[in-house]
Amino acid sequence: MDSVTRFVVGKLKLEVNREKSAVDLPWNRKFFGFSFLKDATIRRKPSRDLKRRCVS
Repeated sequence: MDSVTRFVVGKLKLEVNREKSAVDLPWNRKFFGFSFLKDATIRRKPSRDLKRRCVS
């Protein structure tokens, strides 16, 4: 995580929110309201939170 943060801040000049950021496998994280499924092919699906917000 530290080396990724150094790269993003140093080279790309972007801020990193350490509370929200993590280094993990894609199917263990949510990205912009989507999560990923690991099966024969990697697919994306809307996360439960996104579904709840859209239904309400």
